[in-house]
Amino acid sequence: MEVLYRLSNTRIPENSYGLGLGNFDGIHLGHARIIDVLSEECGKLGIPSVIYTFRRHPENILKKDKKTPIILSNEQKASILEKHNIDILYFEEFTEEFSKIKPYDFVKNILVGEFNAKLLVVGYDYTFGIKGLGKANDLIELGKEFNFKTVIVPPVEVEGTAVSSTFLRKLISLGDMEKYTSMTNRQYSIPGEVTVGRKVGSKIGFPTANILPREGYALPSAGVYATKTKLGDVMYESITNIGNNPTFGCKLTTIETHIFDYEDKLYGQNIEVFFYKKLRDEMVFNSVDELRARIATDIDDAKQYFKMTSRRNGVNGENS
Repeated sequence: MEVLYRLSNTRIPENSYGLGLGNFDGIHLGHARIIDVLSEECGKLGIPSVIYTFRRHPENILKKDKKTPIILSNEQKASILEKHNIDILYFEEFTEEFSKIKPYDFVKNILVGEFNAKLLVVGYDYTFGIKGLGKANDLIELGKEFNFKTVIVPPVEVEGTAVSSTFLRKLISLGDMEKYTSMTNRQYSIPGEVTVGRKVGSKIGFPTANILPREGYALPSAGVYATKTKLGDVMYESITNIGNNPTFGCKLTTIETHIFDYEDKLYGQNIEVFFYKKLRDEMVFNSVDELRARIATDIDDAKQYFKMTSRRNGVNGENS
């Protein structure tokens, strides 16, 4: 799969293309349906497939006073999409000027003019052009003029709830990682470089690998989670605390992961933490001994959870 950015001024090779349009933040089951339909229909037409999305979330350009938390980085999107049968991932540059393009001009000048689109695949709630005035059904009519086919993918539901990026953000903020997994077929994950912390975990017998929250990204609610941590190509079971360690009077929110049966130093290394289940909310303890006993219980709970889920056909952090 080739990854192209508008900013790099890389011209897309001359050809006819099929495009899947959307933000694709979270790449949930609804997005996966769009991707599958795009791949299948492009195969029938014998044309390359393109996921056309944005480098920056449009809402964060238009609503500067109220940022939308990001679920996946562009690098994570590329990593996930690379496992699907997609030829090109194209990151458009959304700007205030771009936001003022009329729906008709967007289709004529970009989708047809630059990509020679012969196929468009969109979700049922897709909008385009200035103020989102263009709707999915409008593409069907425009296709008659510009000679392209449009496929509108209906909503995908999980337990009666329509899957959406907005709902995923809500689940993350609530710490409902199991529900998140059911709607994406993968765990929510946070990558980062291990930093030097206060070494409290080491002092009480549970050393941690600490990473900082990513600015602008969705963060699970404070508490302790059963997680798996990816070091290189290896996944280790772990528990992760998100919060500011109220027992020690700290104010900075950190992500602290204790990796089971792992003792090597990780400072400066890149890891990725996959969130499986919230075990408990953040708590204040009366003593270090009380905290130490609770962490031991958390570890037992996480190990029991992984032992139980390993008996079922579940998903793991390496799936997409």
